Amino acid sequence: MSGDGYPTDDAERFPDGNVGTPDDAEAPADDGPPADDEALRDDDAPADDDTLADDEALFDDEGDPPDPRTVLSDITHLLGRFGAVRTGDVRVDGANATGHGAVAIGSIVVRTGPDGADRVWCGTLTTTQVRDMADGYAPVPTDDQLDQAVKRYPLVRLAGAEGSGRYTTACLALARRYGTGRVAVLTATELADLVGADTSFVEGFGYVVVLDQGARGADNLLLAGFATRAGNRGCTVVLLTEGGAEHGSAVPTVMHEPPAPGDVFAVQLRRQLRDGCLGGCPGRCRGDCVQSYLDRCLAQPALRAYLAGTPRPWEVVQVVAALTGQVPDGGELGRLLDQLLPQQVLRRAREILDPPGESGSPGDVDLLRAFRLACAVLAGQSVTEILDASRRLAPPSAEDPVFPGDLRGPDLDTLLGPVLSQAVVVDRGDVMSARRRLRFRPAEDELRRSLLDVAWSEWSPERLLAWFGILARSADPAVRQAGARAIGWAAGRDVGAALALVDALARQHRAGVRQAAGVALVAMAMQPPLRRRVRAQLTRWATGRAYQRDTVARAYALGLARLWPDVALAQLRLAAQFRSQRWHNSVGRALVDVYASGHAALMLHELAGWAASGEPELCLHAARTLRVLAERWSPAPHGYWPELLDLLRTDAVAFADLVVLWQVALSLPSTAYRSWRIVGYWISQADGRPGVADACLGLLRGVMATPQLRRRLRHQVRHVWRPIMPQNRLLSAVAQLAVED
Repeated sequence: MSGDGYPTDDAERFPDGNVGTPDDAEAPADDGPPADDEALRDDDAPADDDTLADDEALFDDEGDPPDPRTVLSDITHLLGRFGAVRTGDVRVDGANATGHGAVAIGSIVVRTGPDGADRVWCGTLTTTQVRDMADGYAPVPTDDQLDQAVKRYPLVRLAGAEGSGRYTTACLALARRYGTGRVAVLTATELADLVGADTSFVEGFGYVVVLDQGARGADNLLLAGFATRAGNRGCTVVLLTEGGAEHGSAVPTVMHEPPAPGDVFAVQLRRQLRDGCLGGCPGRCRGDCVQSYLDRCLAQPALRAYLAGTPRPWEVVQVVAALTGQVPDGGELGRLLDQLLPQQVLRRAREILDPPGESGSPGDVDLLRAFRLACAVLAGQSVTEILDASRRLAPPSAEDPVFPGDLRGPDLDTLLGPVLSQAVVVDRGDVMSARRRLRFRPAEDELRRSLLDVAWSEWSPERLLAWFGILARSADPAVRQAGARAIGWAAGRDVGAALALVDALARQHRAGVRQAAGVALVAMAMQPPLRRRVRAQLTRWATGRAYQRDTVARAYALGLARLWPDVALAQLRLAAQFRSQRWHNSVGRALVDVYASGHAALMLHELAGWAASGEPELCLHAARTLRVLAERWSPAPHGYWPELLDLLRTDAVAFADLVVLWQVALSLPSTAYRSWRIVGYWISQADGRPGVADACLGLLRGVMATPQLRRRLRHQVRHVWRPIMPQNRLLSAVAQLAVED
């Protein structure tokens, strides 16, 4: 039996002249606010006095408010550990190199171009160099597939992102095929140069072809001739490329999978430390000390989070080099990692926002950088929305490429770039609309924050704040919230400018924009260094102009009440005293959030004070909130208990507080109708359950303390409840309460 299942009795009339109204007529549209607002839903009724001339902007709203738990979770992902990422230079000993082992080749390259031309170079790796590569190599799942391809075909393409270790993988595959001393490296300005008639191969050698960045390819016929020439000499050529289909099916292709960062770290650390004992080994060192040190390193939360992301192999090798140079332990190890790892991530963020060697007009570069930053701000939104937002940050010029609304394939790969592509996942959304959402991998939140740090330090902060404000005024609720979270993040860098922007948003006529201002305040309050400033600002706004009070109430309803329950109750009381909040439910939502976050007794005691104050606005908010709480039911195994009664049964809340609140809710004309219906539903569910029935009767006995309420109770029993619950055995005891003094 549902509480909404009661039939409407048009003759129901309370002694004080309040007429019960059916559910579908609870909001009369002829004279101001509805007699009984729907629980926690904003209304559009205008103010009926002229004391709040600036309240007109408060009476439209857009959609349902977001769940405070979702708001807090999204802000946490963006803010991280609330601290700015430290910057600095990373010192690397020796030459830079790519690959799993990331050891510098160091070989002398011999020029072999015809007629002294310098477009083709060839260098042969020594046996020692190849063995060093193998010594620090972390196997990948595609090794077997590449070995089979190298044995069967004279020309093989290994496709993978730059810096993913494909070079080392190719060299070792050829070494397994031909021997450690028969691996050579070819580089060329253009692939067509290698296909020329004068290019010669040494029989029984394996060649790795590395093209200069931006080199042009060759058509399939030339590639077929190149493969024939290599096959006639008994050679195999592995062509390193990015992407997956630029040469079609003319060349057998193996898609390279980079090794797991944790495997690279473990292999490299063992390799660097295996020649010395770290101490603590009984007798002769057998490497147990190295394994123990590795375990201590991997137990560091910062390192685990870093390796769970998408660092490239050579970046992991740099971390290993820094550790093995000092071999820190304990607190010193943690401090070194806390300094080194953010530097690594910040360096990657700079590479994403200012990629070296990318060509194009200045407008192209601006759009590319804006898109990548928009990915960090709008993570979780569709690619189309991210592209639209990036065009607001970098308006397209006449030279900019015109990308379609729903980016696919090469266009999206171009905008993301190889580094960011590894850190994000593009999910397919609605199949019918083909909208795809872009999100960062769970372990890449630090990279997302670093992108914002780089943009703030190297771009114009005023430009970024203005862009965040544009996003917070968007017509899309999710984009508005993302812009608001970014404003909260920016407050950690310039709290004054961020609060000024929030004040401007709070003045907007659209309630959705004021809601975004509330989200920004929550994001600011979640940063400990800003809490005193934000709390002081909220205290001033709680007694300020109407739009400021509305923003304070919305901020607490969006999750801030969970952080400061005691402060929330005090400031919500200040905001609730003004008549402008009568037609909004932000105060009620915030109160329910305090209740649901584990402060039921504190909230109900404060609410009882509102009900007993005699102030009309406070009594109205108290009655509305109680009505919402009365419709909550306890979880299993006590699912048949109203939650308030269950809390009363366990002495978690005060009996006197519930009595005062019920008396006000059952007496106020704007809440009485639905409140009596809820009581009737409690009685219907308590029938046949002695424990619930006793608790319900005990509470009603305390509530029915006035002649007016007893008269209303007699009316409910006789004209409303008995006709629809004729078999209810509890009604006789309830009816007896109406005649008891």
